[in-house]
Order: sequence, then structure tokens, then C-alpha cells
Amino acid sequence: MNSTEFPVSRVSALLFASLVTLTMAACNQPAPPTAAPAPAPAAPPAPQPVDGWIEYPSTDAIARTQPARWRSDTVNIPLPPGRELEYKIDMKKGDVVAYAISYGKLKDPASVVSEFHGHTEKRADGVGDLMYYAKTNGTAQQGQLVAPWDGIHGWYLKNSSEQVITVKLELAGFYDVIPDQF
Repeated sequence: MNSTEFPVSRVSALLFASLVTLTMAACNQPAPPTAAPAPAPAAPPAPQPVDGWIEYPSTDAIARTQPARWRSDTVNIPLPPGRELEYKIDMKKGDVVAYAISYGKLKDPASVVSEFHGHTEKRADGVGDLMYYAKTNGTAQQGQLVAPWDGIHGWYLKNSSEQVITVKLELAGFYDVIPDQF
């Protein structure tokens, strides 16, 4: 058999060469010459400063223009005892929304479930993509989301308490509100 019949990884070749060298040394034989490893590909040159600045190219992931102006909404969502609902917005992949969600004065924050998530429409095979961004109880939260895909993003809310709660959701960014949700 020759070495072209069985491909050998670079690590395996180095281990084999080391093993041969140790075996030959143990038998007082000179070690055979080994080939030097191939040099790593050269990294692209770093940008050079111009007037004291190193300029880096931007991408759509960093900054991009939008066809429409950003929007903002403040929504007060009444949630009676024992009820649940999902408040949804529609976003395109890469769009951003900043949010703040609060639950008023709760006797027991653990009696409220809040799951901030996003999902695609289901494909023809009946399967879609789902990602949870945060799962919390009735604790106020704020942050931002960069949509990982086109689809529905929002909050599943469940009130297990005996009191009516009002969930306050403040949004700003690039999204569309799904109409007639409650």
C-alpha cells in the first residue's frame, strides 16, 4: 500500500513521524528526515492609517438605511386572571426593535409568565423555526432585538394570579404591529 491509498491528516502524519523518531532513537538509529509543515496562509494586510485614522469598511450588519421611518408604540395590554395571549410584531431579518415591558404592581411576580420569542411561518412540511429570547416572570425588562429571520416576534403572556394586570409594552424601531390582538 502507498500513502495515496489512505489519506492521512496532518496531525496523524506528525504523530506518526514523532513515533518513528522515538522508535529509531530507542534502537540507536538515526531518525529519517521529516517534511516541514506547510506554512499558514498569510493574513490580509491591516489597513494603514490615513490622517491619523484607520478606516474599516461597514456592512449591512452594522449600519443600513430603511425604506420607511422608524416607529414607536406604547401598548397597555389588559390581562385578566387565568388568561393568556401573545402580543406579536412582524419583523424582517436584521431589523431592530428596542423594548421595555413592565407589569404594574404585582402581588406575586411569579404568577405571570412572559416568553419573548420569535418564529417563522411553518414551511410546507409543517415545520418552522422558533427561538426564545427571554423567559421571565412578571419582572420588568428592557433591551433590544435584532431579528434573526423574517417572521413573527413577540411576547407570550399568561396571568395565573387572581388580579387583572396591565402589561405595558414600549417599542421603538423597525417593525409592524399585527392588528386586532386583544
